[in-house]
Amino acid sequence: MHCPYSSNFYRSIILLADHIAQARRLRVEIASHAKQVAMSIENRITFDQAFSEEPFTFSCGTLQLRGILSLPLKQEMRGALVCSHGWSGTRSGPVGLLTDLARSLASKGYAVLRFDYAGRGESDGAGLQSSLLTMADNLEAASKAIKKHLNCNELHYLGLCSGANVVIGALKRLPEAKSLLLLSVYPFSDGDSFSRDLNRLAYLLRVYWQKALRKETWKRLFAGDVRLTQVFRVLFAPLLKGKSNQKKEGAATTGSDNTKPDFSARSSKATKSESRLQQKAAPQSHLKNLRADLPVLMLYGTADPDAKSAAKYFGEYAEQEQLPLQIDYLEGADHNFTSQKFRQELKERVQEFFR
Repeated sequence: MHCPYSSNFYRSIILLADHIAQARRLRVEIASHAKQVAMSIENRITFDQAFSEEPFTFSCGTLQLRGILSLPLKQEMRGALVCSHGWSGTRSGPVGLLTDLARSLASKGYAVLRFDYAGRGESDGAGLQSSLLTMADNLEAASKAIKKHLNCNELHYLGLCSGANVVIGALKRLPEAKSLLLLSVYPFSDGDSFSRDLNRLAYLLRVYWQKALRKETWKRLFAGDVRLTQVFRVLFAPLLKGKSNQKKEGAATTGSDNTKPDFSARSSKATKSESRLQQKAAPQSHLKNLRADLPVLMLYGTADPDAKSAAKYFGEYAEQEQLPLQIDYLEGADHNFTSQKFRQELKERVQEFFR
């Protein structure tokens, strides 16, 4: 016997089943989203409710580069800044220098990204295949990633040692640069120039002479605690390394690990234009990237034996081109501003510059 309500009954059952299925899918999506939010919150660390830190990962070619993003919490974001660490360092900097400065700026309203260059720290890549050229690629990728993430158009840059050289050298690829703060930056391709080695030798001779006037030094010498061969090596080794540097700065040798076409072509071009084998003075081609509308502050410690010659190199060019480049010193500080006294003074200088 046909039931007039049977078709409606079955239709209701089908609709109920669809609703149940949709509810299950929605529950799964909500659970997945909640898990992602929980993971995001779990990976975010808050410091005194002033700023937070979280992992930040981005791509450069086929490599994944990893860093830490510090974000202000108490106030509106005043700007964004990217840190560029030194050649053999990591995103934290020597003895946590870049970490200290990043957190100090984040507490004052700046979003700060410090990341590991390829082949360094937690980022992908092989260290021996890294160069200043690949570091420039990484810095450009970091800039694009953080601009997109924060939806901002301008960036400040903080560079340390050779990381500061990378910032200057990559400026044509960083049109968003609003200001530069560069710490202990040396002349381009001049890490072992003869004139700088002489300045370093004069500085070290003064240091060892002061030590020689102390009774404690002579006691250690007669006790066998002072190794004269090591002292000699520290003083004169830089002056005796000319051959190894010529080999390092010349054309790539056959059978080198860096045999990829792109790497070889770019390295050859850089060597030809920047190598001291072609010119006596430290090259200045990269300094042409500095602009009249780009404020730059360079800070050195007076105890850094290479600060004087480096400041002369940059200062003369800035004066010649009438650039807004200021060079200042922290009295008694070393190359890495190691002690807490110098760190505090450095933080104050950095905050004042980015005010």
